[in-house]
Amino acid sequence: MEIKFLKAGSGDSILIQEGGHNILIDGGNDCKYLLQQVEKIYIKREKIDLLIVTHHDDDHIKGIIDLLSLEKYHQNFILKVIFNSPRKYLGILPKAYDSRLLSYKQAYELEKILIDLKVSWETATENTESLKFGDLKLNFLAPKEIDLEKYALNKDAKLLSNYGSDWKTELKEIENYLDDSSQDKSTANSTSIVILLTYKKLHYLLTGDITPNRLEEIINNLYIKNRSKPLKFEIIKLPHHGSYRSLNKKILEKIDCENYVISTNSSKHSLPNKKALMKVIKFSYNKEPKNFFFNYIEALNNLNITAQNMIEYKFTLISNNEDYGYRF
Repeated sequence: MEIKFLKAGSGDSILIQEGGHNILIDGGNDCKYLLQQVEKIYIKREKIDLLIVTHHDDDHIKGIIDLLSLEKYHQNFILKVIFNSPRKYLGILPKAYDSRLLSYKQAYELEKILIDLKVSWETATENTESLKFGDLKLNFLAPKEIDLEKYALNKDAKLLSNYGSDWKTELKEIENYLDDSSQDKSTANSTSIVILLTYKKLHYLLTGDITPNRLEEIINNLYIKNRSKPLKFEIIKLPHHGSYRSLNKKILEKIDCENYVISTNSSKHSLPNKKALMKVIKFSYNKEPKNFFFNYIEALNNLNITAQNMIEYKFTLISNNEDYGYRF
């Protein structure tokens, strides 16, 4: 199995490939490398078995709109689509969208493209049945139906960003302020699809932009099912591009993981935050050295972390290993 965290602007685009199966999760807001990877699939005469749009944010959905706007990929190339669109969830198209909310406009645009192409799509919630593709299994852990309904009706749908950059703040100073007083509570991010990917006996947690209160519920449920033992993950994609407001101590103290992915080019909201990395380092159950993988070297460099910092706090920053991003 290969997991490719593609360079996709400030957002996410993840391509999972195994045994001729191709699963695409999100398209970011820069589709250059996404289109290169899709063309390789097309040339090999393979299909995209599953396309998932985790939520409506511009930096997750725009690249998918760009992809589906190319006629060559229209004929039975994408076999299954999961997209929690307002029309599909409510069974109606709301009369109007708030023009200030780019995410809403693009959700309707993607709906129209799918309808015009006569491509059916499905929604997914925490109650959706798992999907299997050979040795790959996808379990849907979020969102809740109530969060989808609230967002689809355009209530409290504004997106929240971080309060400011901490790139120039020393880790020693950040360590003194690792509280969870500021947490992302946005309705838009609470609708994000969260996926537990299982390959053979290894587990990978793909969090989209999920809010910490919902992620905490997910982790608590998995923790109980695991007989109150720490949850072992091979890789976790940090929620919301490494935002400290998307993580808290109660989540991390139940997690046994050494490898974390940060997906962003740092062009929006001063992400990732150093404070997010410090929360992982200080609060995680597993006290082994942590590895933080970046699909853009720019995001890594913006953090201004020194070699001495990494020695002192026992972690490593690892830049993209392919021109298109990071490949595991």
